Amino acid sequence: MIKTFWGLFQKNFKELIREKKRTILLFALPLSMFVFVFLFFTNSQVEKTFIKPINIGVIDNDKSFYSSALIEAYKGNESFTDFININVGDNELKQEFIHGEYDALIEVPKDFANKLMHFEEDPVQVKIAYTDPLKAVLFKNVMESYENYITSVQVAVEVLYDKMEELSMTGKEISLYNSEISYELVMASVGRNDFFNYNEIVNIPSTTSVNYFFIAIIMMFLMYISVFTAIDLLREKEHMCFKRLRITRVSIFKYLISKLLSSTTYIFIIVSIWFIVISVATNLEIHNNIFYIIIYIISCILLAVSFAMFISSLLKRDESVILVSNIFIFINAIIGGSIIPLHYMPDVLSKIAIITPNYWMIKGMLHLDSNYNYNNGVIIMGVFIVISIMLTFLAYYRYKKSA
Repeated sequence: MIKTFWGLFQKNFKELIREKKRTILLFALPLSMFVFVFLFFTNSQVEKTFIKPINIGVIDNDKSFYSSALIEAYKGNESFTDFININVGDNELKQEFIHGEYDALIEVPKDFANKLMHFEEDPVQVKIAYTDPLKAVLFKNVMESYENYITSVQVAVEVLYDKMEELSMTGKEISLYNSEISYELVMASVGRNDFFNYNEIVNIPSTTSVNYFFIAIIMMFLMYISVFTAIDLLREKEHMCFKRLRITRVSIFKYLISKLLSSTTYIFIIVSIWFIVISVATNLEIHNNIFYIIIYIISCILLAVSFAMFISSLLKRDESVILVSNIFIFINAIIGGSIIPLHYMPDVLSKIAIITPNYWMIKGMLHLDSNYNYNNGVIIMGVFIVISIMLTFLAYYRYKKSA
């Protein structure tokens, strides 16, 4: 039994190897695409190239403890400084802002803390450059949120003042309480980040653009290469190969399994060569959980090949298989993240993307490569293997029925 299966495996694998032109094309085409991606996206981040950091100049005319605390509260906030660069200086920043070196300019007035405490009308002056509308809108929203926060503090202080008057407190007591509470509110306003706990929610881990598109290209071409398995099966069916298997008493299921494993081995060798060539020629950094990554890629290939086998069992002509497969793979590539990175997708499109195999192939690979919650990648890998077994059984029943 094992000898028969090994013979079938060798026969199918040798047939794939004999297609030299096809093998060379499958090897060269993805590499040429990746070379283009490498030259275009070298050293960039998928999540951080969408908008460059906002450069802000700050003129601190107050130079007090409170104004310094306000500036440091933002400069020390990692979530804030990922998107905003702050430079504190003197009046020369005004000229630099005019010449377009800054996206916004903030001028803190003298005696800022006392005026803030007594709610005097001498606000912080903010100037925004509208050369980049997206940056302008983002910064405008940030400053308006701070303005709303200060306004709510002012309302709270005024309500407290009115309540103290209703309680018939003396002017001295009201002034004492008002000063003490106002200073506390000033400190709260300059350090409002202390009121929040930041819990990072990572749906899709960040990676370099080169790594991302290398993974995306691999997953897209896995699907395309698998179509040849479907075409080969249909041609074998046309030549009455499955009827001949019955005469030789070779199980159709055993033959399909040998086809699945030989095609998987063939595609995995091509992918391994891609990886080796690109790793040597570039600074590609896919090295975390390498064992799991190898098994994961094999599970992706199994899914792609078993799906192609199932499609071939539903159709009667190879032209139909090519048409249906190309349409499916093309739509799958667009929606699933091979062309538009998953990090950039609008919410509506990302909700549709979760029904595509490509989405889960890329997502699982990113989890394993980034070493961020790699258990998600292992779970996706397990689901792929289970689905592959189910699709192979479905293809077997279809071929058995038609043989």
